[in-house]
Amino acid sequence: MRVPLLLTLAMLLSASGAAYAQRSKPLVCKNATLAALKPMPELVYKCDDQLNDYDEKILKLPARVAAVNSLVSELSSFTEPAWWAEDVVDLGVCDFAGKPGTLTRDQRRSFVEGEYLFWLFGNDRIRLALIPDPCYQTGYGGANGFLLYRNNGRVSVTQVLNGFFSRADNPVSLAFAKLKGEEIIEVSTWSGGLNPSLTNYYFTIDPKTNRAAPKNLFKGDRGSTNEISSAMLFNTSASLKIVRGQTLAPSFSVYIDDANGKIDNNGRTLSRKIMRWNGRIYR
Repeated sequence: MRVPLLLTLAMLLSASGAAYAQRSKPLVCKNATLAALKPMPELVYKCDDQLNDYDEKILKLPARVAAVNSLVSELSSFTEPAWWAEDVVDLGVCDFAGKPGTLTRDQRRSFVEGEYLFWLFGNDRIRLALIPDPCYQTGYGGANGFLLYRNNGRVSVTQVLNGFFSRADNPVSLAFAKLKGEEIIEVSTWSGGLNPSLTNYYFTIDPKTNRAAPKNLFKGDRGSTNEISSAMLFNTSASLKIVRGQTLAPSFSVYIDDANGKIDNNGRTLSRKIMRWNGRIYR
């Protein structure tokens, strides 16, 4: 029996919204947090009227490239200790509310269930800023992701998502793990839609440049890669559970569209592949 579509989609609460919803205590905008709050910066460039918003040519427009570089420079100026000291959830609450006070029950529901665009993730050293794109995939939340790394009072910025888009509300989350003393950064995304998929990207901070560099953890068709994708099961989030706690999982499952697959996922036929860590890479 197939799960009704509306019920199924209701079960797919965004990872970022779910993380905020896990707080059992009231969501409060404090005066100190409001004072430290920085508004979301904007990516500003002139759209090419000759191009549809889904045309990938937009990604290489000189005006857009210049605007991205300008945005990187602006994000590099986010050095205020007070902003970094505040929890990103608390900053999000103040960004949503716009004034001090505790969110009402209705406000909390709106905040965690998709009416607020979560754009800031991370901790007091590494943050991901997800900035909307004014010209690319505007109907599907086209955005760009930038990793900010704070070290010795300076902030280094690396673009890690370029023209990302999704049918889902709040489709991005951030997690961290340790591998032999090295910090691994996981950027998780999901597509939404009728046949949703998950794609994770992995990075580490290069100690020489302080910029994010791809961490190739997976065996791919053309060598090692820092990217892994899987179909998303409607009744479980078991796939792509790679960061568990503060460590990398010894193994995880990937689900693949397969006409001959034995897994019926609400009418979508899938096969399962188990990826195992061999001490150097998942394969």
